[in-house]
Amino acid sequence: MSNQENQNAGAPNTDGEFSRHWLLVLVCAIGIGVGVSALPFYTQGLFIEAWIADFGWTRAQASFGILGSTITFAAVPPFVGTFVDRYGLVKPVMVSLLGLSLAYVLLGLFVQSIVTFVMLAMLQAILGSASSPLAYTRAINSVFIKQRGLALGIVLSGAGIAATFGPALVSGAIQEFGWRGAYFAMALFTLVVGGIIVVVLSGLNEIKSAVNIDTEAASEDFKKAKASHTYWTIMAAIFCLSLGLGGLMIHFVPILLEVGFTTNDAAKIAGIIGIAVVLGRLLVGFAVDRIFAPRVAIATLVACICGVLALALFGSTVAVPAAFVIGFSVGAEVDLIGYLVARYFGIPAYGQIYGRQYSAFLIATGLSPVILGAVRDITGSYTGSLYTAAAFMVLSAVMFAKLPKFNQSWSPRGCHYRTAFLLALSSSAPF
Repeated sequence: MSNQENQNAGAPNTDGEFSRHWLLVLVCAIGIGVGVSALPFYTQGLFIEAWIADFGWTRAQASFGILGSTITFAAVPPFVGTFVDRYGLVKPVMVSLLGLSLAYVLLGLFVQSIVTFVMLAMLQAILGSASSPLAYTRAINSVFIKQRGLALGIVLSGAGIAATFGPALVSGAIQEFGWRGAYFAMALFTLVVGGIIVVVLSGLNEIKSAVNIDTEAASEDFKKAKASHTYWTIMAAIFCLSLGLGGLMIHFVPILLEVGFTTNDAAKIAGIIGIAVVLGRLLVGFAVDRIFAPRVAIATLVACICGVLALALFGSTVAVPAAFVIGFSVGAEVDLIGYLVARYFGIPAYGQIYGRQYSAFLIATGLSPVILGAVRDITGSYTGSLYTAAAFMVLSAVMFAKLPKFNQSWSPRGCHYRTAFLLALSSSAPF
């Protein structure tokens, strides 16, 4: 019997994975959609005008909450991982969704100043941390093997669902109940949906997967990676990309309002971003398996830069295609981080390397709304903010162009690069 036959003989049954686990996929996708990394992020821009009217804040000040929450969230994943390992999936998700609901209530009740706003936004990131993709993708990884990539792609697209429907629903709640009432509505929604998620998950068979890590190999590969130009080039490329895209997501509705759209129409157009996020996540994941990944990144960036510049020059006439290319780029962004780390540096040190690359991504995502908001405050128009975002993305494209061909010596030990990509996807976050 051949080695391949021996491996197949000892492999678990992968037939009919979706027929057995479709409910888990559905619930995890919904969980990511209502979680801390999706619904709050994609809807915060809708509150900016109300805060300006009530408190006289600048747009930069109104963006400080995103900065505080993302920096806080960047420090949380290691602790969340330990929490999930110790208690499984159901308890962390239950506690986190309850905490996220509580955070919405506190935001609705107590926001009176920038200080209280930032503190509550940071608390929201902590309380809702286990509702991030980390917990859900671990569950998917434990039961999917043959169709893991497709399952993860569907689950991670839950963030796109939030981006598609969240702005319109929250905009309606703000108009109907005011911004404080909208937070209370979000709390109730999260509590109800979260309760359903916990009940369904509790009825499913949980599988706890253990990952065997060669600590010596991981330490060696991590040191080697940090000493390479490639490691820092990837970080710079992702950092600049996030500096451009993060602020556009938060300020997109105010940008549309400035060029003449009503609040309802702006929210509907912003919903296109969610559809594009899903398409970007799926199509880019398909493309990088066939085309050199940095080239895919550059092509995506060029399209996004053109869309952003067109929005700056032509305003409302190009709002819809601009929303699409921005959302598509956001969807591509998360997939690219994990894929590039796996292809260039392999699996043994993947967690250490990816964690640091993702932290840089989160910090840039938090800084971007503040920077673009400050440019708007200084210039009196979002046109300058759009040019600034485009400039950051040009720098990112230059960094991607400097990445070398994939070095086969970095390939995962005993692991084909397609498997590496699946593992990378399992740790991606949905923005």
